[in-house]
Order: sequence, then C-alpha cells, then structure tokens
Amino acid sequence: MTRFDVYISGDGLAEIDGHTLVPEPGQSVHEAVLDRLQGYAEERDGAVVATVYDGPGAARFLLEVLPDGSSGVLEPEEEAPAEPAAEAPAPAEAPAPAEAGADPGAPTGPVAPAAADAPATVVVPAPAGADAPATVVVPAPAAATASAVATAVARARATAAARAEMPDPAAVAAPAVTTQLPADLAEHIARINASASDGRLDEAFDDATALRESLTGSMGAEHPYAVEARAVEAYLAHLRGDHREAIVLALAVARIRCGAGDGRAPAEVARAAAAWQQLDDDRAVVAHGRELLHMWAMLDRGGLLPPGYAALVGQVRRQVDALEAYV
Repeated sequence: MTRFDVYISGDGLAEIDGHTLVPEPGQSVHEAVLDRLQGYAEERDGAVVATVYDGPGAARFLLEVLPDGSSGVLEPEEEAPAEPAAEAPAPAEAPAPAEAGADPGAPTGPVAPAAADAPATVVVPAPAGADAPATVVVPAPAAATASAVATAVARARATAAARAEMPDPAAVAAPAVTTQLPADLAEHIARINASASDGRLDEAFDDATALRESLTGSMGAEHPYAVEARAVEAYLAHLRGDHREAIVLALAVARIRCGAGDGRAPAEVARAAAAWQQLDDDRAVVAHGRELLHMWAMLDRGGLLPPGYAALVGQVRRQVDALEAYV
C-alpha cells in the first residue's frame, strides 16, 4: 500500500512528501489534504495511507483514504515501520529527557522530540456489537489541542454508537409488491426474485435495472409500476453490498411514496435507512441522513408515521448531529 507523510502547519498550509499544498479559496487545509490523497488513491486504484502530523505540536495519526473519498483512522499496529529495525538507533544512544547540556535548538524529526513523554493512546470504546474501537496515537503534549484527532475520535464514537443501536441491515425485509401488476410484469419480477434467491444477485440487479429504465421511459418515474421496479432494484443493490446505489434508489422510492401520502412510505424510508447505515462517507451520511429526517418529519405531520419509528428517527438524528460539525 502506498504511504505518504503529511505535515500540516499552523498557518493553513500543508506538505505531502515535501510538496507544498495550498488550499483553494474557501477550502480548509484538511479538506485539501483529503482531496489530494483521494486523487492519489484514484491514480493507484486502491487505498493509500498517510501519516499525518497535524499542527505545530506534531499530533500524529494514521489516515487511510480510498478512491471513493471515504477515509478512516487506522489503529497503530496497522502501521508498518518507517525504517528497518536494523537501521534504528540503539536505545542507549538516545539522550535522556533531562540530560544536562542538551542543545535545545537541535533539529528533531517528525516523531515527538526526546523531551516529550511517551505517546498517549486515545481509544474510542465501541458499544457492544459494534466494530473494533478506533485508536489514535498522539504525542502526549499535543493530545489536548489536536483538532484532527478530536475530529477522528468524535466521528468514530458517533458512528460506532449509532450503528450499534440501528437494526441489523441484514434483517430488512424485501419490499412487498402491493400494486396490482399486469401478468407479464408480475412474471418478470418473479423471475428477478428467483434469480436473487438462487444467489445470482448481479444478474437479478441488472434485470431489475433494465426493467425500471424501460418502465420509467414509457410511463414516467412516478408511475406505480416504475416505482415497484425501483423498489425491487434498491433492495437488490442492498443485498449485493452496493449501499451508495441502494440508498439513492431507496430514497427515490421513499420520496415518491411520501409525496403521494402513501401508507407504504414509512417502510420505504426504513429500507433507505438500512442502506444509509452502511455508508462510510461522512458527507454522504449527513446529506442522506438529513433527507431521511425530512421525510420522517413529513410523514409525522401527515399522521403517517407509526409510533414505533421514534427510536429509529432519534438514532439517525443523533448520528447526523454528531457528524455535521466535522464535514
């Protein structure tokens, strides 16, 4: 995996492997770094890892960035040593922190100076059933002031807590076809479902997409037949793990159902929330989460939101509110 060293100064500039990076107007230095790392990941068609030294205090953490722009903080044991062990200086040669006559102006490397305490480890505890806790390594003197580390910790805590409370996405039921369909269309959907049941998810998804496109082109996106086909397509995208596609499709179905005051709308919004739960891009989580909350508010005003949905709405709101300050 390709590795980079990122140094962020206190005056809004950054360096990536010695190359100066200047943010665009209106862009923060952290956004500029993420955009550049995403570009490197796209060029390599794979994840890249950066050791980020954030601010004059040299707060250090490991950041993995994927080609789609999603990112995450890595645990310290995932970091490969920067140099072979044989080349590292012997411990006896390292000056003691209180050594008399030490030159205070002597140059130091990017790792915390010898005068610093041992690195502090900040562990974000994940609730029971959630993924492993995210761990950030920070030199102790900078731990309290490292905004990027605080951001990573807050994001990890919010995501872990919300996902632990959310229902298991694997338990989401398939959409029930309640519209009276012509015999040929009902048979077509039955064939799609049979393909999915046999494990041919890609084939079933492609077939559902073609059907939805055909019905949308001939009848319009809001025609009941086209909406039924889109609901099947969204569920298949969810099953095959394409959560970005699944939520776009599911939200479109939910939006149409909500606008029509359809009694099936709450179930459609809940299916969209199951796909939303699996997103790993914070910006997408906030944007789509706000739309989920807006549709639930519409349903509530119209008296269509069942009482049992209050807990789910609260969980989504808490995660969106926690992340919104950092994106």
